[in-house]
Amino acid sequence: MNSINDIFQSAALLPARYTLLNAHVPAALLDCPASDTYSTKTTVRIANGFIESIEESPSNTQNYRNEHVKEFVFDLQDATLVSAFVDPHTHLDKGDLLSIGLHPEQDLFDAIKSVRADYAQWTENELRTRIEFALQTAWVHGSRAINTFCDWAAPGGPLAWHVLKELRQEWAGRIELVLTSLARIDQLADHQYSTNLAQTVADGQGVLGWFIYPEAPVNLLSKAFDLAERFDLRLDFHVDEHLDPPQGNLGHVTKLAQERDYGKRTVCGHCCVLANMQADSRDSLLDAVAKAQISMVCLPFTNLYLQDNGLTKDKSGRKTPRLRGLFPVHEARARAIQLAFGSDNHRDPFFPAGDLDPLQTLSLASLAAQLDNPVEEWIDTITSGPARLLNLKWDGVLRRGAPADLIIHRGRNSAEVISRVAHGRIVLRDGQRLPESACLPDFRQFDNLRADINAA
Repeated sequence: MNSINDIFQSAALLPARYTLLNAHVPAALLDCPASDTYSTKTTVRIANGFIESIEESPSNTQNYRNEHVKEFVFDLQDATLVSAFVDPHTHLDKGDLLSIGLHPEQDLFDAIKSVRADYAQWTENELRTRIEFALQTAWVHGSRAINTFCDWAAPGGPLAWHVLKELRQEWAGRIELVLTSLARIDQLADHQYSTNLAQTVADGQGVLGWFIYPEAPVNLLSKAFDLAERFDLRLDFHVDEHLDPPQGNLGHVTKLAQERDYGKRTVCGHCCVLANMQADSRDSLLDAVAKAQISMVCLPFTNLYLQDNGLTKDKSGRKTPRLRGLFPVHEARARAIQLAFGSDNHRDPFFPAGDLDPLQTLSLASLAAQLDNPVEEWIDTITSGPARLLNLKWDGVLRRGAPADLIIHRGRNSAEVISRVAHGRIVLRDGQRLPESACLPDFRQFDNLRADINAA
């Protein structure tokens, strides 16, 4: 019988068949969960990169040792075991722009202007460097799939779209990369442009994504659904990334999704305005979202940073924000709405930090949204939930025949895991630890990146 220290400390390859005894698997990730939110001690057998069986651990560990003396067994001693992470909302094309000279804008639309002004500087080499840095980071943290939006500046697809398609193929087997366009909703007014956009997205096996801003021409929204139906595409909206209820547009998306019976293929991210609505209006809208079966993605990092920003232009000084900018996740969960938390931006004009670590995202959400027992009760928001809304082949539930793409954390409960999210974690892919070469990349590789590329 091997201890938990053996699986963490040994550099040797794990055997093709082994058993993880006394694992703490949150009930949300079990195929037949217990009646409460806490799992019993679980035994997971791994064979040739897949889960061979999963069952309740025996009450008498010593008897188990005697009966399975010839097997390779690790006693996890209640360490937490979950499926590998899935990040449903990122912007890899913009990532690490701060490292090459841009700065935080502290306002959503100022950040948009800053990035758009920088498009002309982007080259294939720079995009590959920044995006591969992000993919390496996410892989080491334990993500198996990522959805990234790609700003759309040309009907045939921006340079970043072509780079992302290449990297999707190169990273296959490590990270499943889902590609989603991000175009302004007013671009639907140009029939040829929007049709070419949808055709390009369909050819790239992507998702059709749109940004719905305050005072957007929502009369054009039906065209987004027309294109999605025509090209058999899922829809993903940036909607209501602000706190002004009269300017809210989630209701328009919900109404169309319900009428078109397209809710199961529609995702809405941000939805910050819900945090500032009157209770009756908020609850009525959430009821409609639930009825339409739309999925929702909450982005705590960027929305906590940008929403209700206290930057003032007079001499009164900075004010402390009063509103959190997060949509009401508890109320959404109570209505069985499919939820997920995402990283959103990282180290760019929209948000000056972030490291594409879903567990860190859940940790922040647990504080900002006051999540009780975030690991036991909310782990699905960074694993099985986003896997379902991205329509991945594996939904992240631990069952017989599922891939052994797993995360082991020494923490035995939410308090221990959330307190040390960056420590005591081991990533298993196909039942094996990541290779020794799998380490977080060094920010110094961005030093003089753009100058070096221009010189070359």
